[in-house]
Amino acid sequence: MRTYKRREETNHQDPYRLTELPKAKPCAVYYRQSGEAQVGNISTTLQTVDMVEHLVRLGWAQENIIMIDMDAGVSGTKKMEERPGMSQVMTLIENQQIGLVAAQDVDRFFRDVTQIEPNIFIDICRRNNVLVLTPTMIFDFAHPMQGRFHMQMFREHAQRAADFLEYHVRGRLVKSRHWRSERGMWAGRKIAPGYMVDDRKTLPTGERNPTYRYYVPFEPYAQCIRAYFKLFQEYNGSQEYTWTHIQAQGPFFPEFSEDMLPEGFIFRMQVDHRSQHTGKLCPSRGGLRFILTNVAYLGHWVHQQAIVEWDNHEPLVEHDLFMFAYNALAKTDFYGEPNPAYAPFRDRRRQPKETRTEPYPTYAGLMFSDDIEEMPHRRLAAVWNAWSKNYQYNLYIPGGRSNIWNIRAKLVDPVIDALLLQRLQSTVVDEALWQAAISNTQQGNFEDIRRIENEIRQERLAQDNIIATLGKLTNDEMIYRAQAQYEAATRRIELLKAQVDLLHSDKNRQRTLTTARPALERIAANWDMIPRAEKRNIFQEFAEYIRVTRLSRHEKEICVQWRDGSTSIQVVTRYNWHGHYWNKADIEQLCQMMDAHMHQVDILRTFPGYTFRTLLGRYAIHGTADRKYAHYQGERPYGVKTRWEDTEEYRLEQEHPSQYETMSQNLVFSASTDQSK
Repeated sequence: MRTYKRREETNHQDPYRLTELPKAKPCAVYYRQSGEAQVGNISTTLQTVDMVEHLVRLGWAQENIIMIDMDAGVSGTKKMEERPGMSQVMTLIENQQIGLVAAQDVDRFFRDVTQIEPNIFIDICRRNNVLVLTPTMIFDFAHPMQGRFHMQMFREHAQRAADFLEYHVRGRLVKSRHWRSERGMWAGRKIAPGYMVDDRKTLPTGERNPTYRYYVPFEPYAQCIRAYFKLFQEYNGSQEYTWTHIQAQGPFFPEFSEDMLPEGFIFRMQVDHRSQHTGKLCPSRGGLRFILTNVAYLGHWVHQQAIVEWDNHEPLVEHDLFMFAYNALAKTDFYGEPNPAYAPFRDRRRQPKETRTEPYPTYAGLMFSDDIEEMPHRRLAAVWNAWSKNYQYNLYIPGGRSNIWNIRAKLVDPVIDALLLQRLQSTVVDEALWQAAISNTQQGNFEDIRRIENEIRQERLAQDNIIATLGKLTNDEMIYRAQAQYEAATRRIELLKAQVDLLHSDKNRQRTLTTARPALERIAANWDMIPRAEKRNIFQEFAEYIRVTRLSRHEKEICVQWRDGSTSIQVVTRYNWHGHYWNKADIEQLCQMMDAHMHQVDILRTFPGYTFRTLLGRYAIHGTADRKYAHYQGERPYGVKTRWEDTEEYRLEQEHPSQYETMSQNLVFSASTDQSK
């Protein structure tokens, strides 16, 4: 059975109509320049100011004209997506936000030899009924009669633009420039700082100028270049130290003025970096490296990254001085091969200890850790962190690239000081503990002496066995090895004897401790005034070593092993004022206190250093389902920006600790009584 459909209504247009400008819709002005040096010339004025005025005369309102000027210094040979300005134009066309796009000429849009990009642009404009306007032509790719003709004309204009670039610019102008540059002559490119170009074809005598278009030293800048090479040598090849010196002390390039340039010479100011300290002209960090490796200062001429003319012009720097800088920075030689003389700077200088902002750790060499299973009781290294400017204890594997973990000495040493003071106070007061400390010291010495004497006997027995078997050996290699073993045992015996002598010299330690009890009492009473070295000596009298165990990324357990066999343990937390280091127990305690609506002061006291707003935020995240602060209804005498250290209670506790402790106990008792009622 045959089916029919409703007749479609067609919008009949006059195929011979003139193209009407879409003045009711916004239009875009596309601006592009091929190079940064061209920005700001007469073409810029034609593409921006004059084009906008032309559109205004045609009937567009000023506010409906969109200026697309992001492609300043972008080549027209690039694809549309590689040009930010052209990409924005395509987006406006696709979204039908404009009815026309204008440019000074078709070559502003494209210089594409393949003609792929112009065809894509034509198709997009045709599908969205967008016109393309130049001062001489309006392209209407969707015109019913002339659309194909406009497409062909646009393609021809784009093809001529590409041909001009290919045959005239690259084929003639660039080729001529390369011909001149290949012969060591300046062809219009950047001029190395320290040089100027002799642009005189003839000398004042009328003779031909032999240095026409060649580099000639420009002394106001050449002096600075020579000084930079000398500074680099003085800093032993350190680019960073040299640049830091130049930034602070110079020498700086002088401000250029035309009266500094002789007549008939060309100079182009290429240095625009200024010192952060003085505001004067000097090379940037990368610019300094370019200067120190530029063979132009040795008199050679480079074209397309290859030396084409040797000893082309007058050098600025001596050969040995330049090669020192070049070999310190360049991995390749003048021919692009690996540089056999490459010797980069290695900063192995240690910062002088007197310039460090922190004293050396008190308990360096007495701290150990069992966190490495295959290396138990590993001694921690006390090192200076030049980046964070502090000492730290590092646990590391020998030969490893980095340490296992570290902890700052200023966090650990005060904890050990407090444990030692507590031990000292309890020991000098308690008679039983005092006698135990003396006996442990004596017993420790006797045990060490017996152990070392036993090792000496074992070494001598090994020597006797070597002598007994020496008469049975006939092989020269075996005799040589036996002799080496005998000599090694002799050296070990000497070391062990020295240790025994040292322990025998410590027999008076018991007598010293007995007579030192009054002095230790005075030390405990004036603990804050005791030098760090004395604290270390006292620690070694009462303790054997310190063991540090990693509990988490920010928590370490400090365990002091005392000589009487007991231990003192305390956990050290890497504290952060921003509250980044909270463990699970802290979170649970905070949530319990907030859920119980405890007094604000009690919460602040429990978590010193944190503002109440931070604590409310933690509670909202971890203790409430809707993450709102309003769940806490406890008494709040202070604002949310208050810390425990800002409260009146803290001040009273610091001024009258015993009185405030009694007051706190009374408050707790009254609070518990009210709660029971």
